Amino acid sequence: MDGVRQDLTFILEAFPRAQHALLPALQRVQAELGSLPLWALEAVGEHLRVPKSELYGVATHYPELRLEPHAEHVVRVCTGLSCRVAGAPALLAALEARLSLRSGQTTADGAVTLEEIHCAFICSVAPVVEMDGVGHGGLGAEEAAGLVWELVAPRMIR
Repeated sequence: MDGVRQDLTFILEAFPRAQHALLPALQRVQAELGSLPLWALEAVGEHLRVPKSELYGVATHYPELRLEPHAEHVVRVCTGLSCRVAGAPALLAALEARLSLRSGQTTADGAVTLEEIHCAFICSVAPVVEMDGVGHGGLGAEEAAGLVWELVAPRMIR
């Protein structure tokens, strides 16, 4: 459904025509479509009376919001200050090597998207790797690579 334009009225009518509903409306539309294509952003903006520049700014600021569909699994490595000091660069490099891709890319089979995030907001357990929305803290590079392998191994063995 990602690439097909659809009428979002049934979703948007649940939200007041006001700017304060922007984030919840974007989250709901993304839940329905899987991502936020530009035509959907425009529909939300028209309904909420929010300028396109603000829509795009919000949609690209929050790592949970996506303009493009993501893979079956999303692995995100925090590279904020606490995580960086605790070894996040080495952890990210290990995951890039294990998956044979760079941060921001998706494996050829669509199994995993690897992303870098600037803060996971759980600094006390740095470094943080988030896998499919679940944060894992205090992992070394090899431990993180092992967890990611557990995600993709069943797919590779088929």
